[in-house]
Amino acid sequence: MRHRFQKILFVILPVIILVIMASRAVATSLDLPKPTSEFFVNDFANVIDSEYEKQIQSEAVSLYEKTGAQVVVVTINSLNGESLEEYANDLFREWGIGSAKEDNGVLILVSIDDRMSRIEVGYGLEGALPDGKTGRIQDNYMIPYFKDGEYGLGIVNGFFAVINEVYAEYGIEYESGGYQYSDDYSSDEDADTGDLIIVLFIIILFLVDIIFFRGRITKFLIMAASSNRHSGGGFYGSGHSGGRSGHSGRSYSGGGGSSGGGGSSRKW
Repeated sequence: MRHRFQKILFVILPVIILVIMASRAVATSLDLPKPTSEFFVNDFANVIDSEYEKQIQSEAVSLYEKTGAQVVVVTINSLNGESLEEYANDLFREWGIGSAKEDNGVLILVSIDDRMSRIEVGYGLEGALPDGKTGRIQDNYMIPYFKDGEYGLGIVNGFFAVINEVYAEYGIEYESGGYQYSDDYSSDEDADTGDLIIVLFIIILFLVDIIFFRGRITKFLIMAASSNRHSGGGFYGSGHSGGRSGHSGRSYSGGGGSSGGGGSSRKW
């Protein structure tokens, strides 16, 4: 009798476990939001200004078209008791961020009421965005602004810092299309020191030119700069402006990418 009971238990127990796991998976899937038609920016908590949304969408599409990588921003009001790491991982897989072949996706998730954020990284980009680096991006570019209630600015800063690393991974020099992200919180002292060194270096060069070359180098540089200005030269070429306009009106979706739990979480 006892042996028969054990056999029945061995059969029923795995079934019960599978049912529980399946029920939890279904419940989790039902709780996850569906991506917007833009896909790359999903401001469900309504904390990102429209201009920042346009910047994120435009730059994310450009990154996707050049590399195949997908960087997706999601804001929610609350996790409703779910673990931040599990929620991010489930959402990443449900939406299929990145390509199925390369797993080159990144999710930037911000839960406003929980005051928590996470950068979830696909397998294929864990070398470019290891846990420590994603943590520093949040610490330097995002969290200080979140503490001031500047969620949109913190998110767009973190986004630009992330895509800069992704472009570097693919060996592409990043051109921001005129958008600039603020790094005021990252290393103010280092920036001040660097500016001072540059100024001192210029002064020394100027004195050396005056003493040994009678100012000929300075005159040459002034003439060269004047010539460049008259010819219309500049950091952003005229053909670069408006180059993102072709992205509007299109719908995007995930490519079947997956995440293995790489990334980092923060609370403020």
